[in-house]
Amino acid sequence: MTHYFYSPMKFMTFLLLSCFCVAANTTAAPTQWRTISANVQFLEQSSNLRFYDSNQVLIQGDKCALMFDASGDFAAVETTIEHLKNTLTTPLCYLVASHFHDDHLLGMAILQHHYPDAQLIVHQQLATEFQTLQKAYSDKLDSYEKSIELSLQRLSQQPEAQQQQWRDKLNIAKQRLLRWRQYQLQAPNIPVSQPLTLELGNYPVIINAYQAHTNADLTLSAENHRILVGADLVDWLPYPGHGNFNSWIKVLSQLHSDKRIKLILPGHGGVLKVDDLQQPLSFLQAIEAHVLAHPQQDLTQLEHSFDQQFAKDYQIDEISKKAYPLFLQAGLKRAKQSK
Repeated sequence: MTHYFYSPMKFMTFLLLSCFCVAANTTAAPTQWRTISANVQFLEQSSNLRFYDSNQVLIQGDKCALMFDASGDFAAVETTIEHLKNTLTTPLCYLVASHFHDDHLLGMAILQHHYPDAQLIVHQQLATEFQTLQKAYSDKLDSYEKSIELSLQRLSQQPEAQQQQWRDKLNIAKQRLLRWRQYQLQAPNIPVSQPLTLELGNYPVIINAYQAHTNADLTLSAENHRILVGADLVDWLPYPGHGNFNSWIKVLSQLHSDKRIKLILPGHGGVLKVDDLQQPLSFLQAIEAHVLAHPQQDLTQLEHSFDQQFAKDYQIDEISKKAYPLFLQAGLKRAKQSK
């Protein structure tokens, strides 16, 4: 199982983002808290971070609250916790990690420290391998430390008038790092392999387990299936580098035909409707069919001969122009390996 950021772009930019978010106390647009219903809040990442960090979903019943996923930016998690402590009217009873990718799981260590009674829910497959994930948390902190060191080395290159400001930011980053080093990613309390119903207090939710985007995915249904919290399994531009194409396509087809679903909250990007699932479904189907139809082509050839309509559909701004080819490459490689 791979424990690092799940796309080549994420991995290559990780140190830069770490320095930006941790050392520099990022000035990027903050997470947007969007009210989906009386019980559901959608914590949507700003558009320029939509391929780098995950959305979260807060669900609150009369007796319990549940947080679905955790940001990969630990400073942002602490900001979220401050908000929760000022606004939650019920205990935070459950934490749900949709899958093992860093930007959905590792921030749970920060939440677990502040809410030690909250029960962590993961896929059964992830639970069996969970002991290795503490190293992923430590490795991420090591990357933060390297970013701080690099920033310190470059401090002298900054205009003299700005150096004190950067020293102050780096001191804050050091304090955060020392604090996070004291935390641990605690083992899950509830592994899921079959549909699990949780009663939050006059508000039941259903957690479902799949092997699609990864080998250990969870989704959540609420309000009689009207709201689907689908994480990366339902992303408009899906990352297929670790997925099971056959299973993923089957699940997306089933969800696409489920007319009970009115709103979909993805792991990355904005709110979707059920008809929007046709786009990621078509993308995955096209990748699988393309690799099958051209068994002699290498990855570069497959990329060049792939249907250019998807590039037109997906490359709508500068960040997606960078993301799309990397996601396509990962999907073609995964599909080729699976044959």
